[in-house]
Amino acid sequence: MNDAASHSALDSLGPRLGDRLTFPGDPLWDAVRSPWNLAVDQRPSAVAVPADVDEMRALLEAARADGLQLAVQPSGHGASGSLEGTVLVRTSAFRDVEVDTEARVARVGAGARWGAVLDALAGSGLVPVTGTSPIVNATAFTLAGGNSWFARSLGFASSSLRAVELLTADGRHRWVRDADEPELMWALRGAGGAFGIATAIEIDLHPAPVISGGRIVFGGSDVAAVFRAVVAAGRTAPDSLALHAGAMRLPDIAQVPAHLRGTTVVSVETVQLGEPEAAAAALDSIRSAGTVVLDTVGRIDVELLGVVAEEPTDPSPGFAWSTLAELDDEIITRLVTTWESAESRAVVAISLRVLGGALAAPPQRPGIAGVVSAPHFVRARAIGRPEFEAAAEQGFAALRAALGPAASDRTLCTFLAPGVGYAGAYARADVARAARVKATIDPEDRFRGNRDFD
Repeated sequence: MNDAASHSALDSLGPRLGDRLTFPGDPLWDAVRSPWNLAVDQRPSAVAVPADVDEMRALLEAARADGLQLAVQPSGHGASGSLEGTVLVRTSAFRDVEVDTEARVARVGAGARWGAVLDALAGSGLVPVTGTSPIVNATAFTLAGGNSWFARSLGFASSSLRAVELLTADGRHRWVRDADEPELMWALRGAGGAFGIATAIEIDLHPAPVISGGRIVFGGSDVAAVFRAVVAAGRTAPDSLALHAGAMRLPDIAQVPAHLRGTTVVSVETVQLGEPEAAAAALDSIRSAGTVVLDTVGRIDVELLGVVAEEPTDPSPGFAWSTLAELDDEIITRLVTTWESAESRAVVAISLRVLGGALAAPPQRPGIAGVVSAPHFVRARAIGRPEFEAAAEQGFAALRAALGPAASDRTLCTFLAPGVGYAGAYARADVARAARVKATIDPEDRFRGNRDFD
């Protein structure tokens, strides 16, 4: 671990930042350095929470003087490596959300989470291209492409990115726009974590006078049937309908309600831009695939988009694997059978999403997060500390083998596993292009993103 005392320039900022600059050995060190995925062991030289751009500039100059990099991680999602030799920067102080309903534009501070953005849009009849979780940072999600509830109708979140307020290695703090720096904007739309410190983004808001959504929960024996029904429905469903399906084996632990311990829960999460009736045929075909035990689908307000999926709100350790894919009934049956077998026992959850629609077309605004031709996305998760990684990887390998040639060698950027670079999500030629932008805008490689350009 780096010795904080050897970084004199950084240490000199202590009186200015106070308890917002933390070094190894501090009682709060483990808490402030930890990412969302607690299985990733981050070991930066310090963690800083700047209050304004002047403090960011001071951190930049101190890092340069001490031979350190800056790694920006607003809320800890997407953590990928040890971060040795870096100052980990949290942007939690930049939380402002400004909405211009007439222009249909929002300016979102780099510390704001999607829940705050959605709350600011209550009653507006507008939606952002938001993620499924209210606690994910809106800026980080958007700069990583961002697969949204509205991806099939509106594309990646990055396609709705109008501008980025960015502090670059030369100390300039400015709004970056297509008209002035088109190549940088292209790279920021999907690989935006390593070009500087984003302090805010400007995004499109989209008309949504009516939103429908909810969960349909099935009996634990219906996994394969429900997955097959979702894929079938997705072939003819309107692009305005999001279809996500998942199954989870609930552990026999005290945190799980007694009547659910050791059981499997199967669910479909859906959001529709419009009235529920517009998607009735697709959803009814899914409902008929199994025994429905809970159905909450109906009209919802924009601020409730973050609770449809009921995703975890507390950090936990775990491992994940995902892939773009093209599924059919036979492949789904094989995939679920493998997940239910002993060799995949460590994999507690498996899910799929229907893609297509706007994702399969050129984006509204050019970016490295471009066309996705695969019609489906598959993900598997295992919960556990690093000592359980081998069992998780065994399960992931079995699932990958079950998919066979139906699986791609790529996934969505926001779901890349730790240690995997941008080539795991994008074409190598595009990654090389983004690397050239990085070399131009940050020639001394002062900023380290969660992903490498390889």
